[in-house]
Order: sequence, then structure tokens, then C-alpha cells
Amino acid sequence: MAGFTVTHVVLPKFPVAAPERGPTPIAPLPPVETLTDLYHLRDRLNREIHQSSAVMVATRSGVGIVPEAALEQRWAIDRHLQQEEAARRLWHRARTAAVAAAALGDPTTLPEPALAMAHRHWDTAIAALEQVPPETLGARRATAQRQAYEQQRAIAAYHYDTARSEFLRPIVAQAGPAARVRLTVCNLRRDCRRWQGNQPPAHPASLIKVPVAIALVSHLHEAGLDPATPLWVDPGNWTEDAGTIWVRTEYPVAQIMADMISASGNIATNQLIDYLGWDGLSQSLRRRGYGVTRISTKLVGQSTYPANPGQGPNAITTDELTDMMVAIYNREVPYAGLIQAALAEQRDRRLGHAAVHPPTLWLGEKTGRNSQVLGTTMAVRVGGQPYIITATLDHSADEAALRGIVAQVIQHLSAHGGFGPGTEASEAVGRPSSPMARPRTFLFQDPKTEG
Repeated sequence: MAGFTVTHVVLPKFPVAAPERGPTPIAPLPPVETLTDLYHLRDRLNREIHQSSAVMVATRSGVGIVPEAALEQRWAIDRHLQQEEAARRLWHRARTAAVAAAALGDPTTLPEPALAMAHRHWDTAIAALEQVPPETLGARRATAQRQAYEQQRAIAAYHYDTARSEFLRPIVAQAGPAARVRLTVCNLRRDCRRWQGNQPPAHPASLIKVPVAIALVSHLHEAGLDPATPLWVDPGNWTEDAGTIWVRTEYPVAQIMADMISASGNIATNQLIDYLGWDGLSQSLRRRGYGVTRISTKLVGQSTYPANPGQGPNAITTDELTDMMVAIYNREVPYAGLIQAALAEQRDRRLGHAAVHPPTLWLGEKTGRNSQVLGTTMAVRVGGQPYIITATLDHSADEAALRGIVAQVIQHLSAHGGFGPGTEASEAVGRPSSPMARPRTFLFQDPKTEG
């Protein structure tokens, strides 16, 4: 769109009858593919109007001889040209901001002030392209360019958040070797802070049950199924279990999901994996943009392996798990209230829940623990605002250390009214996500790039 100019349409000086104009023209324009086509159409209509006006003067028959449809179309073209001029200005503004952002350099090496500036430039570029009128000739191109800019903004935002996460360093250090800790903290607007948040822990343990729940409710919604739909629990999915779901019994799907989350039921999890299928689980997570989270193996109790156990390790990151929890508490997933209710009934309360004290309010949690990892992902309300905190310790059973991480993160949020100066308040729990919520910035990161 750059490079063209819009000229004013010269109207005839003798009187003509103007059509009544509503908010949209009565006579539709013929389809045009380029701005040149639009100019040619305008010139043809001008010639037609001038010729009709000449006949009017020669015959002295009055003003009504000018074709009304031609006048309406010319008015429509004038309006269209004005929109194209506005679109051109918006394109120029977006391009200028994008060039300024790119000129700052590689976001993986920029200091915090430059990252803040880059993020603002990308915001400006995206906001400009969002205003390009959808009926203009370059609207599709603007949409595609905006998506590219959003990816660049997400990269800048990710590193900007990470650069502002230094307050986590002493918190992590007090828990022992920093290399074993994974920690991500986000508000519901996806303003986040992290420590190795895109590095998978040694094992996801039962934390992997959160993405199973998200894949389940997404499937129910897409298939038009009620959460009360009955599901038979196959005997082949039995393993040692702390849940209340038994094999050879039929339960509502929602009850099986609740047992998987609140009681951390392995039988329930294995049955839902069968219900969704390996491919269904994988496709559901990829559609939501989760590139690291992988569910490849059923869960095993003390020693008993279920049928069709799968192969390959399960995987997750605290970045992706935290984003899933943000989506649940923002009600961005179908039947989010069912998952929230199950999280609020979490039976294992020795990790995150035990670290929360008034006036902070514990909202819900999913814990995970095995010989390789100890972890929790939880929702809390601090200073009236909800946050998601996800923390894991590799090769550790030190519950006190994990509680200490959670408690100190909450203390920082409380003392600073959030992450610190300039942090914007998140949306209230149970409300739809704000249209201004930031993108899921972790989606564009290479795990090797984070310090």
C-alpha cells in the first residue's frame, strides 16, 4: 500500500441532484483488486456524470437527468478513497514503529530499558494495523502483518518479563541449588515473571493432569457433549491409586475429571487418556499452542502398569502449566468452572496451601510428587488480585523448601502491590480475559535462549 497517493475528486460546477445517503451506499461498487482499478472506476463515473450533465444543459430538462446510481457510486468511491488514505497513514505508522523496534537489536541481548522500548514500539505497530478498515484493499495484508508483529512483540515481552524477574533469584537461592528450581508467576493478564520457566523439570508427575483436564473439556465442547455423559472405567486402567474412581463402574465424565484433579486419581487419568486418545491429546494441546507439554505415557502407581501404557516420557514446563491455569481462571476454556471447582477441592494441601496465610486467599491447586520431582501449580488472591504460581524442585522431596518459595513469592507480591512499579492489575477471577491481555509470550521461545 505504500507509495500511492490519493487525489481529491473534482466535482462539476453546475448543479446536480445529490442522492440521499445513509450509512452505506445503496449502489454497490463493482469489485476492484487494486487502487489503480478504483481510480479507473472513478474516472469512468466522472466522465459518465459529465456527459449526463452536458445533455441536461443542452435540453434544459432539469437536474434529474444525472443518473442517481452513478452519483451514489461516486460518493462510495470517494469514501473508499478516504479509507485507503487512512489505511496508508496507519501502514506508515506501523512500519515506522516496527523499524524502530527492530533497530534496537536482538531482544535476547537487550537490557531492560531497551526491551521496554521495543515492547512499546511493537504495541504501537500492532495498534495501528488493528485500525486498518477491514474493507480496504490491504486489509488481509494488514492482518498477516499484524500477526507477524504480534510474534515479535511476544518475543520482546518474554525477555522483558524475564529481565524483570531478578527478585526471584534470592527466593530460589534460599531453596538450595538454583539449577533444580523451575518457577513461573503470572497474573491473569499474562504479565509474568519466571526462573527457568521454559526448562522442563525432571518429571511432570501429577501436574500433567491439568493439561489432560483442559484437553477433556475442549473435547466435550467441540463434540457437543454434556459433562454428565457417562463413561465406563475399563479394568485395564487399574493401578495403585488414592482416588475414588473404581474400575468396572460407570461415572459421569465430569466426576472422573474431578477425581483426577482433586484426589490425583491415576485410574481416572488413565481412563481419560483412553477416552481422548493419544492423537486427540496431542492435537488438542498443539491447537492451544503448547509446544513442550506432551502426554505420552499413562500413570503408574507403586508397581502396576495399566493396559496400553504408551511410550516416551511425559513433559511440561512451568511456563506452559501456568498459562493453562491462567486460561482456566480466565474462563478461556470450556467448562472452566468444573476445573476450578476440582482445584479448590485439592486434597494434598501440604505444599502451596500450607504456604498461604491471611489476608492472601488460596483459590485452588494441583500438586505433583514422585521420586524425581516435587511441584505445585496454584491460584491465589494477593492484595485483591489473582495470580498463578507454579514451582517445581527436581530430585527433591523437600516440602519446606517448596513452601518457602511460594511463601516468599506471595510476600513480594503483597509488599509491592504486584510484581513491582508499573505492574497493571489483573482481571478478577471468574471474569473473561481482558481484550488487552498480553499474548502467551512463551510460545515463541527456544528453551536454550533463556538465562
